[in-house]
Formats: sequence, structure tokens, C-alpha cells
Amino acid sequence: MTPSNETSSLRLAVGVFISAFVALVLTVVQLPSWIFYFWPDWIAIVVAYWALVSPNRVGPFVGFIIGTLLEVLFVRKFGVLGFGLATLAFIVNGTSQQLRALSIWQQMVSIGVFVGIFKLLTGWLSGLVAGFTITPEYWYSLLGSVLIWPFAYILLEELRRAVRIR
Repeated sequence: MTPSNETSSLRLAVGVFISAFVALVLTVVQLPSWIFYFWPDWIAIVVAYWALVSPNRVGPFVGFIIGTLLEVLFVRKFGVLGFGLATLAFIVNGTSQQLRALSIWQQMVSIGVFVGIFKLLTGWLSGLVAGFTITPEYWYSLLGSVLIWPFAYILLEELRRAVRIR
């Protein structure tokens, strides 16, 4: 690895760490009851963003690590969120070329479908291992995730420019 590649990888790690940390904080913040169900899946948005802009370096392994950290934070069954985020990163990696050609509004719909797949997969796995039941309220956060995508994308692009990640 050349020094410029090492610097680039370090900058990417810093960018992913900062955005994942902020997403973890936003995930555990106390919310008023009227917004609780519509609160976006911040971690899924962050993993989808990094898998989109850096598909060769951020993929299922990074998604699994971030998901595992989230499971430790929430004291949940091991592997459900890790597997869900790894699958999300895999899907976004596979479609990153097509997604980058879309406008941000078209990306919003595509990311909504991918986050919906993530929620379906994690809800189903949680039902298998922990007796979780998917209710209509479970899907409300998908709407919040779709609506926040353009703003999150712009903010994460600014972070990427600030950290000088290519």
C-alpha cells in the first residue's frame, strides 16, 4: 500500500467512524411520542451512503461491524442487525453505479426500497430469534428514512469533503 492509499484509507475510516458515531447517538436519543415511530433508521442511511460513495472499500463487512456495535448498544440478539446491515451494504454496493447516475430524488426512492428490505429482513430475523412481531408502526420509520435521505446525503457529502475523502 502506498502512503497516499494509506492516507486515503485512514480518512475514509475517520469519515465512516464520525458518521456512524453520530448515527448511533441519533438512534438512542430520547424522542417525543409523536415522532418516535417516524424516526429514521440513521445507521441504515449511513451504511447505505458509504456503500454508495465508496463501494470498493465499504461493504458488507463494515455493515456487519456497525450492526454488531448497535446490537451491543441495545443489548439485542447477536447477528440480526449485523446481518441486516451487511445485506444492505451488499445490495447498495451491487447497484452503486446505477444509483450514482440517478438524481437525489430518484436515489431517495431506491434507498427507500433498500431500507425496506433491511427492515423486512431484520424484522423477520428478530421474529425468529426473539419473538418480535412486525406491526404497522414498525414500517413508519421507513417513511422517515426516505424523507431524510436527501438531507443526510448532502450532510454526509459535506463531511466527505471536509475530511477530503475521494
